[in-house]
Amino acid sequence: MTNQVMKGMIFAMTDDPKVVRKIGKYTVKVIQSKCIAAASCIAITPDVFRFDEDNLAEFLENPHDTEENILLSAQSCPTGAIEIYEGSKRVWPL
Repeated sequence: MTNQVMKGMIFAMTDDPKVVRKIGKYTVKVIQSKCIAAASCIAITPDVFRFDEDNLAEFLENPHDTEENILLSAQSCPTGAIEIYEGSKRVWPL
């Protein structure tokens, strides 16, 4: 795990495909420590997310869906456990 600085903020980036994936124009990050297994992400994008053995959201092997649905699934998460970036700009949460 490495730390990067983005617009004055430090955040941890990881190469772990369970929690960070590039999908279309977005980089999608799952913050598993915020996940409460509400399953809204799975309901909206079942071809992107699943639960792991601890009932935490993670990516499927080959996630695919529209960028609009991926953004909607992040917006539907009650704890903000899914972050969306486009390049270095965070798209969600705002």
